[in-house]
Amino acid sequence: MTTAAHAPAPAGRREIFLAAAVTLLVLLPFAGKAFHIDDTLFLKAARQIRVHPLDFYGFSANWFGTELSMWQVMKNPPLAAYFIALVTAIAGETETALHLAFLLPAVAAILGTYVLARRLCSYPLLAAMATLFCPAFLVSSTNVMCDTLLLAFWVWAVELWLRGIGGDGFRELTGSVLLMSLAALTKYFGMALLPLLFAHGIVRTRRIGTWALSLILPVLVLTGYQTWTRSLYGQGLLADAATYAILFRFHSGVLVFTKALVGLCFAGGCFASAAFFAPWLWSRRALVAAAVAALVAGGIAAAARLVAQWGGIAQVGVFAIAGANVLALTWADYRRRRDASSVLLLLWVAGTFTFAVFLNWTVNARTFLPAAPAVAILLARRLELHPTLSRATTVIPLAAAAVLSFAAAWADFGLAGAAREAAPRIVAEAGGDGSGTLWFEGHWGFQRYMEQAGARPLDFRRSRVLPGDRIAVPLNNTNLLPLPAQSFAPRSVVGVPVLPFLSTLSPAVGAGFYTDIWGPLPFAFGAVPPERYAVVEVLREIPPGEIAR
Repeated sequence: MTTAAHAPAPAGRREIFLAAAVTLLVLLPFAGKAFHIDDTLFLKAARQIRVHPLDFYGFSANWFGTELSMWQVMKNPPLAAYFIALVTAIAGETETALHLAFLLPAVAAILGTYVLARRLCSYPLLAAMATLFCPAFLVSSTNVMCDTLLLAFWVWAVELWLRGIGGDGFRELTGSVLLMSLAALTKYFGMALLPLLFAHGIVRTRRIGTWALSLILPVLVLTGYQTWTRSLYGQGLLADAATYAILFRFHSGVLVFTKALVGLCFAGGCFASAAFFAPWLWSRRALVAAAVAALVAGGIAAAARLVAQWGGIAQVGVFAIAGANVLALTWADYRRRRDASSVLLLLWVAGTFTFAVFLNWTVNARTFLPAAPAVAILLARRLELHPTLSRATTVIPLAAAAVLSFAAAWADFGLAGAAREAAPRIVAEAGGDGSGTLWFEGHWGFQRYMEQAGARPLDFRRSRVLPGDRIAVPLNNTNLLPLPAQSFAPRSVVGVPVLPFLSTLSPAVGAGFYTDIWGPLPFAFGAVPPERYAVVEVLREIPPGEIAR
């Protein structure tokens, strides 16, 4: 069945104000969040940019356990770091200043979703709120990485493209391709806008017209970036990031079927707001079939040993079916409408899912985030078919989604804060008589606060560790290697409580919001242990390279 696309509804100032106000209201409580995960890398790059603006990765960093050139470490382009450099040059490198600055792209992304949804569905405010209250958006918007900035550029690039493609919209198309270029320079996945909007243009106009010439600009920008970074670092960084993802995938050895199940779990959890509307989206027969499929998915998770506890197995089943709900929404919309907008939404969601699950170096919620507005718009379009839709029908599921997403963001807030709280305690407890060096393993936000406290990152290949030195080891962190046997004695363990029933990053409950290496769920309920940091005293000299062996 072919249907006409929605005509843009008149701009509702009240709804625009409401969408912006709710976004600020929800995110402001997280303005004091500790720096977390890859925030540390973006902060390091921003410091370099303030000193050498045209040599953004021209320094070294210890992130994988040994000192490497920053261009070998950082697998994202530098635009977000430039934004951070601007903010920190004005307001200083503080958590509150940066989180307040990152409210700007968060609000822009939600307002862009609202404006785009006016064109594609009858419930634009619902689509905007469903985007805001999906865990992928809410958690990502409390960090200072590149993901929310990418989403803001992405959704406005799509909106301007749709404005310009239907007629003589030279200014709109120019604005769109400029935003595409900025998206690609914020995160490499932003270049996916090129094939997405090219395909939409062909379906919309039935030919390759002069509009296609505008897409040359992002191609030239990316080509220039590849050439420029090759001249700076001897390696084009666009190709380097692609090679890294391919090699990591090749060495991971994970079965495609298992990865697909994990991908469904992440899609379901990241876009959980859509799952709360399921009773209004599908027939009773479909819901019963989904319940049976959830049991099957849980059984597969148990057989594949993706999670250990029964609670985790049950959550895999629920999240996987919630992910299938997202894909079913996408396909059902295309089957019903078969127009340019349905093709756009189909390719938008399917392309993001394919990249996030099968092409990216790991499955994580941040990579799913670009599809959030599309999923929310698909949800709103499906609800148009409901004959008795009322305000209460939408408010109750949205409220449930808001509670879940806020809880996940609060769990992540506590996890980030644990590293900030632990660092000075570790320094105080490891101080002893003041002799010797305090080293640490692990990275992410923990590295930021340990370096700030005066500790040194342990270089597995180059550090010479002497008797009397201490080493701090975060037990829930990345790039850790076991210390040589009989070379150390336990000194103390620093424990920091976190939210005890929900986590975004805990192998104990199978939560891996930032990487599925930690677990098959973007967040998970269960008995979450405190964050623990072991401090050991070195008993004998450990020469450079012995730990790496």
